Amino acid sequence: MNSFIFKITVTLLFLVISAVSYSQTTKQLTLSGFISEKVSGEVVIGASVKVFKDTSLTKVLKGAISNKFGFYSIPKLDVGTYTIVVTGVTVKEEKFILVISDTISTDAITLNIQPISSTVKLGTVTVEGDKQDKSVSKISTVQVTTDLIKRLPALGGEVDIFRVLQLLPGVKPSTELSSGLYIRGGSPDQNLTLLDGVIVYNPSHLGGFLSTFNSDAINDITLIKGAFPAEYGGRLSSVLDITMKEGTKEKFSGTAGISMINSRLTLEGPINEDCTFMISGRRMYFDLIAKTFRVFQTENTTFPDYYFYDLNAKVNYKLGANDRLFVSGYFGKDVFSFPQEKPTDPEFDLSWGNSTANIRWMHIFSPTVFMNTSLIYTNYSSKVLIKDNLNDPQFRITFLSESKIEDYMLRSELQIFPSTEHTIKTGVEATRHQFVAAATDLFNFSNGEFQIERNPINAMEFSYYIQDEWQISDRLNANIGGRLMYFQNGNYIAPEPRISMKYLIDDSKRMTAAFATAHQFLHLIVRNDITLPTDLWFPSTADIKPSKSNQIVLGYEQDLFDNEALLAVETYYKTMSNLYEYKDSVTFSLGIPLASQFTAGTGVAYGLEVFLQKKIGAVTGWLGYTWSVTERTFPELNNGKPFFPRYDRRHDFSAVLSYRLSERWEFGATWVLASGQAFTMPVGQYSLKPGIFSQIHYDYPQRNNYRLPAYHKLDLSFQYEYTWFEQPWIFSINIFNVYNRANAFAHYIDTEIDFSSGPPKKVVKQISLFPIIPTFGLQFKF
Repeated sequence: MNSFIFKITVTLLFLVISAVSYSQTTKQLTLSGFISEKVSGEVVIGASVKVFKDTSLTKVLKGAISNKFGFYSIPKLDVGTYTIVVTGVTVKEEKFILVISDTISTDAITLNIQPISSTVKLGTVTVEGDKQDKSVSKISTVQVTTDLIKRLPALGGEVDIFRVLQLLPGVKPSTELSSGLYIRGGSPDQNLTLLDGVIVYNPSHLGGFLSTFNSDAINDITLIKGAFPAEYGGRLSSVLDITMKEGTKEKFSGTAGISMINSRLTLEGPINEDCTFMISGRRMYFDLIAKTFRVFQTENTTFPDYYFYDLNAKVNYKLGANDRLFVSGYFGKDVFSFPQEKPTDPEFDLSWGNSTANIRWMHIFSPTVFMNTSLIYTNYSSKVLIKDNLNDPQFRITFLSESKIEDYMLRSELQIFPSTEHTIKTGVEATRHQFVAAATDLFNFSNGEFQIERNPINAMEFSYYIQDEWQISDRLNANIGGRLMYFQNGNYIAPEPRISMKYLIDDSKRMTAAFATAHQFLHLIVRNDITLPTDLWFPSTADIKPSKSNQIVLGYEQDLFDNEALLAVETYYKTMSNLYEYKDSVTFSLGIPLASQFTAGTGVAYGLEVFLQKKIGAVTGWLGYTWSVTERTFPELNNGKPFFPRYDRRHDFSAVLSYRLSERWEFGATWVLASGQAFTMPVGQYSLKPGIFSQIHYDYPQRNNYRLPAYHKLDLSFQYEYTWFEQPWIFSINIFNVYNRANAFAHYIDTEIDFSSGPPKKVVKQISLFPIIPTFGLQFKF
């Protein structure tokens, strides 16, 4: 496998050298530049630049796609007259004539393009590229616009990126209390979540209503559901790549919003001609609401204290024509606790937070060589503390867990355009990790403190990748590459071959295929015997092997009704090894190594996804369907038998609608129908000491042997746009769970006693979380 990556590297470097040394018999030029929105100056990511030989636009001669910085490059244009067409999800189409004369003395032309922001394709989700796009196939890739997110139903008027992504085929939530993404059978820790290129370890807030990311601060959202290219690594399942706004160049402006659960404010604008800024903050104030309602608290009800805050900031400075400097950061924290009215009350505290910073330098060596280098800092910490019934040894509960990750990363990447047929990306990463993972149930009553061992684990991680986006012919293109990873703890060397291909059957039909191997050196260890967030991140060691996945993806896409609609079908098969969970007999006693409480297993996931989307017009939206199977097998769990994880759902259907009723009114609706989740329930009961005072025990033959009832829910939203004090305002009405469906969060066994009908009997009861919830929100710009 190592020789495979070596051969790829040698071959691609040969292509670069050959392109540089190629002697031209006729004059040829490179066309390059940046694409940014005309008014705001925000870069346009993923815009398509196509070159046609004539004005009939019948055949694309050459083309390019703008990268994360809005940069594009089209090498080897001959002398002549061309029609340039620029398209993008968030901008209107631009057309213009380019004349290249043989009298031009330079071998490069810089053309910065500024299309107007689109008002036609509101609410689009782009799956792959457009039908004439000659770029490499984007297998299992979805690009979601922030316009769409802001037009769909949201609790309290606060839109959430993760809730929208969960409506896509292949993407599932775990429960109503979670906004985590379970993508193609992979758990949330197997998703690589990047914010401006920085890893975010826990991108969600408690309760699952909101994710970590404030949509007002976001420029681009790209989800790769599987078989991702070599430029991404370190996770098994998927990639969520989010880019923050750079700040408008036009004028100082802002966006503010207030809802029933939180408020937010975003400010942006120019500092000078070469520098812009953006800062965005959000605060959830349930803790203030709880204090108000605490006067109604009874002996059997308790209102917890809970709040979170997010802060995003970014500065963009233009150092020169070929250099830019970006400084960005994210800071967020969740705090949840139950107040103690008296010392004997239970104590429960849960908190976690992320802090990230990125200093990124972008440099253009030449019109065909682009570089960016980043210095990155990440800090993640979480803590769970539980103390209850301290004076009752029989029912006493004490538990403390702490998880911390601190990363320092240096990353450097090159993008090379040796010819129109090849776009080469290569890069290196070096990361210093420090982990703290500790858990204990030992409580010292003499000093009132837990006995816990915090032993930091340090590790270095290195990776190198190279890939070639290769236009093999007019109908066939491919992305061929590989990634080589090294992890210090255990001295692991992990090669990862990656390949994806797209074949154009005709102008409206495409077939895709991909294969990818991925490794993950960080494990999120889950404790399944309790329902509290006690998960711990733990690194690979000599005994804890890195996880590994192999995935195959096949797909078919077809444009319908003159490209106004899209049909996409994909099937996938993925195997996973060295997955870790806690043992059933887990103990957190002092002196017992935490790693000895883990057990390793394997997994398999496969499924079929169907996506039908209407992209243009007053009515937009999609229908999505997923049939999938996910299984886990652990020799030390479930008697060695395969079992379904809780988030496994056999069928999943979603319908999304956005309807522009008038210039002022917008209507949104989402409806989901899914099979019930896997759940563990007893099949019988027994008593070791029969008698009146005997204790009943339940028989659990295997994990997740039961299915909860089917889940379905309808959400609606109405938005009214108006002008007040010469500023644009939006008032929103959102209705969560319109027909008040009592969806099952859990089932449990209870005893019902009715002396008139006979002896006590066992019954199955259901826990449901959220009834119909109408909420309101208000947003304005200035």
